[in-house]
Amino acid sequence: MQIKKSRVKSTKINTDLKITIVYPPVVDWYLLYQRPQQLLNALSTFEGVTSIFISSEEFRQLKEPIIEMEPNLYVVKKDVDFSHLVKGKKILWLSYPNYYYYADQEHYDLIVFDAIDSPVEELNFWLENLDKALQRSNLIMCTSEALINYYQKYGKAIYYCPNGADYNHFAKAAEKLPKPIDFPATSSIVVGFYGALASWVDFDLIKTIAERYHVVLIGNNKYYNYDLNHPNITVLEHKDYNVLPYYLSQFDLALIPFRLTELVKACDPVKYYEYLSAGKPILATDIYEIKRRYSDLTYFINKENCFRTIEKAIKEDSMVIKKRRMETAQLNSWQERAKTVIRSIRNHL
Repeated sequence: MQIKKSRVKSTKINTDLKITIVYPPVVDWYLLYQRPQQLLNALSTFEGVTSIFISSEEFRQLKEPIIEMEPNLYVVKKDVDFSHLVKGKKILWLSYPNYYYYADQEHYDLIVFDAIDSPVEELNFWLENLDKALQRSNLIMCTSEALINYYQKYGKAIYYCPNGADYNHFAKAAEKLPKPIDFPATSSIVVGFYGALASWVDFDLIKTIAERYHVVLIGNNKYYNYDLNHPNITVLEHKDYNVLPYYLSQFDLALIPFRLTELVKACDPVKYYEYLSAGKPILATDIYEIKRRYSDLTYFINKENCFRTIEKAIKEDSMVIKKRRMETAQLNSWQERAKTVIRSIRNHL
């Protein structure tokens, strides 16, 4: 059971631009298909852009030193010479401060720091090398208003580039797809979440919801090992990106149950756009970036209001609202984000 990812070919933008974007080995290409992979994939669909993603291989070893995933999109092993793939100006795309030293290993025409999280709480170790990374960067992309406010003190050019949706992939979940064999059989309303079962997840809220509804959690729990034993909670292991729409299609309501920590206050959850793509009613805690931009499309939930909020979301759901959600997701696709990146880069070349 697998959905084949479709690849959107972009219209021409700045056809005289010829660049190669290099992403250092921060994450494994295959582990969590999120912003770095999505952006490099989307960027490579534009004429004149080559994307090179160096995989950490912590999850899966590459079968070849260099793999052409799509035209102009390459995934490579560490310490492999890919200079023959570089076309035009070479750009280093940093999103993890500890890889600042990549900027010193060879010449780059431009260095972009992609600010996707705030260096607080669990990520406060970023502070050790954040200044070094930003000293070497020419511009900063920020995913949220809070991050723009934080990074202004560095005096660099800042561009707003939120997260986005792989719309064509997740829109398939707008219809009922075949139910995966490990998905629970239940007559109850299903409230679903997928993602890291990490410290910022509000498990007390989840257990409260489970008093009346069946909650399905999909993600890796081994690092935190929370006790989620409850008759109305099903925990499934992390799922490959290609099969996620099958699981999402089974959700009646999609959940983002994040605690309102300093880290979360600056976040822009990728899964929000994926849920929108599927047209699902979305329950979320008062995450600032969601409330600021999508208050009319979101049901904001807490332990005190959760039952009446869920009832309201179920009652109000309609094809008209579903269409609005999906249209909003289309306007926030990774292709649109890639356009923002290209325009921003062009200002500095």
